[in-house]
Parts: sequence; structure tokens; C-alpha cells
Amino acid sequence: MIELKKISKTYILGGDTVHAVDELSLTIEEHEFVAIIGASGSGKSTLMNIIGCLDAADEGQYLLRGQDISSYTDRQMSTLRNREIGFVFQQFNLLQKLTALENVELPLIYQGMGLSQRKKRAVEALVRVGLESRMHHRPNQLSGGQQQRVAIARAL
Repeated sequence: MIELKKISKTYILGGDTVHAVDELSLTIEEHEFVAIIGASGSGKSTLMNIIGCLDAADEGQYLLRGQDISSYTDRQMSTLRNREIGFVFQQFNLLQKLTALENVELPLIYQGMGLSQRKKRAVEALVRVGLESRMHHRPNQLSGGQQQRVAIARAL
């Protein structure tokens, strides 16, 4: 579960103060799907960076599974991102020199998972998104939709 309590993030841009996120409170239950929509410049990306632990709020409290993460070190945040948070980026961020399978394996390597278990989990994730026949293809050999599904499998 993710719980944000009065989260704020402010930037100074060209002498102007921009309140990208202003006292936002939000609860996302486990297994709940949430869409964050809004106009360009409304703070969606800032909010996603905070939720994804890529950036920190200036004010407020962020609880992940009931744990306040505000005092986490950079190393703890990296571990948290690797083990608890899956990212599907707008541009997918697939490594072009790696196959779909290798792209899905990458975060598991960072977790220190052994080769056989890593391969098994990566194959299972690609099967779940319907790409078992394309797992040995590189991103430039996949359609945009297939690349998106590789990114989803990597996040899983």
C-alpha cells in the first residue's frame, strides 16, 4: 500500500516558484490500479517520480506498506526501487543491445538473483505478456506494442 499525506514539491524556475505538487494526499491499496491524468504541467511526472522514489517530496509523509521512507538512505531507496516498485517508462528505456529476455532479466541481476532462477522468472514474465516467441529479439526487431510489453514484463 502507498499512502501519501500532504505531499508537496516546489521548484524554482527562472526566478518563479512552481508548486508542482501542493499538499496532495493519496492512498493506493495493494493490487489497486490507479490512473493519474491531467493537463501538461499539472505535476503528474513530479508525482510519479515521488511515488517511484526517484525524487523526494519537500514536505509531507510517504508511507510504503506502512513504513515511512523519508529517512531512507540512497542505498535503501535503490533497494526499495529494485524490489518493490516496477517502472514502465513512456519511452520504455529498453537497452537496444539486449534481447527482450535480457532486458527483463536486468533488474533481477541487480537483485543478485542466480542465473537459473533469473532466467525462469524472466521467461515467465514474457509468457504472461504473450511474448514467448519474441524473447530472443532485440527491441529494434519488435513493434512498439511488443516493446511496451517487454517493459511491462521487466516491471513485473
